[in-house]
Amino acid sequence: MPRISPRVGSRLTASRVVGSRLTAFARSRRGVAAGLLAALALGVFAIDGDPAASQALNLGDENSWIRIQNVGTEPSNVEIDFFNNLGARVASDTCPKAGACEAIQPGFGRSFFQQTLTELPDGYRGSAYVAADQPFVAMLARDVLRTDGEFQIGGDALRLGPGASSHVLPWVVNSVGYSSRIVVQNTNPDAGTCVQISYYDSGQSQASAVDPRTPSTQCPSGGQYLAPNASWVRDETSTPLRIGFDGSALVQTRPVSGGASNGSVQAVVDTRDRAGSGLATSRSVAADETSRVVLLPLVDRNHSEGQSTFSTRFRIASANPAIPNDVTLRFTGVTDSGEEFEVEYTVTVYGNRTCDQRSSGATACLPDGVSLPDRYAGTVRMQSVEPIAVIAQRVAADNSLGDYRGFTSEEASTQVVLPVVNKNYGPFGGSQGWNSWFRILTFDGSTARVTVIYYSKQFPDGLYPPLPLTVEGQRTFRQWEDGNLPNGWVGSAVIVSDKPVVVVTNLESDVFEGDPVMLYNGVTLE
Repeated sequence: MPRISPRVGSRLTASRVVGSRLTAFARSRRGVAAGLLAALALGVFAIDGDPAASQALNLGDENSWIRIQNVGTEPSNVEIDFFNNLGARVASDTCPKAGACEAIQPGFGRSFFQQTLTELPDGYRGSAYVAADQPFVAMLARDVLRTDGEFQIGGDALRLGPGASSHVLPWVVNSVGYSSRIVVQNTNPDAGTCVQISYYDSGQSQASAVDPRTPSTQCPSGGQYLAPNASWVRDETSTPLRIGFDGSALVQTRPVSGGASNGSVQAVVDTRDRAGSGLATSRSVAADETSRVVLLPLVDRNHSEGQSTFSTRFRIASANPAIPNDVTLRFTGVTDSGEEFEVEYTVTVYGNRTCDQRSSGATACLPDGVSLPDRYAGTVRMQSVEPIAVIAQRVAADNSLGDYRGFTSEEASTQVVLPVVNKNYGPFGGSQGWNSWFRILTFDGSTARVTVIYYSKQFPDGLYPPLPLTVEGQRTFRQWEDGNLPNGWVGSAVIVSDKPVVVVTNLESDVFEGDPVMLYNGVTLE
């Protein structure tokens, strides 16, 4: 295993589902090397609003799974405690466990599936806290089987550590076509907190709605009271947003009656297609994660990878929506025929702004009359006057969705971990099963020498390439093209580079109909 230096106890945030509604979060616990608290959306909270906003979605059975990769130097013991939405512990899962699993070896990953955990009752919805005696990275995802038989998957990489008092949600929507599900969780196991969500419509610097609208006895300065470990959901049945909203949100803690205001929370957002199977999930961007420099490794137009063709769109949200914010974007990429394309353009962001690569000019955040070339794969580097947070989505003609968070300069690293990658994993009915690919972007656009090491039960000491590979600005690695990986393979990867890089990973299956696509951010170890 390569020499890696994880930041023990650093933040890890997640997204997870058990039952029919979901979300998740992370924090560290004293006395353990690393910890993760994953919270799920557990109920419906009634509030006055436009009845038209309560449009039904084609929901199905949702089940979560947590992928943990040991990045320490010794075998890792893992314990997961599950809680209901009120914070009461209801079950636990562990490794090692007789007849189930051994301690997770260094470099190895393991998926914990809540669907097969018999201690959890059918229909369970709740949260989980993961503790390990070695540093780890993790992601939390969920599988959904809709009532029409179509499949969905969504998830996000996690961030270790406690929550924060303020978070940016760059992508929130309540339109005829899409609906957001937001879950906010109190990550403090000992004290309650009050939480308020402020919503900013497209291009608006003032909040169009504040939730809750009025204070309460427990929250005299406003906000929804959350008991320790409790979570709060806003979905299509409880949103205060009228149909037509398409913008961003701020999540902030407020003082509890007789208490402090510096609460600790996390949040997650799902984007769900009302009529189709599209589903994308991302965790919130904490205030200390916003930046004036943001990188997007995946900004494409009608680009094909594996079984699908897709384009992207991204939304820029200012950490302080009240201040107009100039953002300079540099698009760099290449067409399928090898033609290079580069353009730099500055836009002004009022609250939030969407850049859709399927369009041209201002709508795409490009000069008038300019669009990205057809069959194009590229990247974007942003420099803003004020801190920003960004969410990018890949969209396809079949309505599939996947999203990832824009990377800050602080996340660029010479060591990046991908908790799960696949090559034709789980083939079924003559189809190829799950495959993965990832795109690497060097922070400064320079050329890097990169070594990709794969770990799995077949490669306990790591599968190393004969020589480092060259990344000239950006490069896509497709696991199905790697002849050293066997068919039916699932494992994890560590990327070691001589220059700081960021990485986004795509998981996709051709077995299922619907939206079997998920993007997630590679996890920085430095």
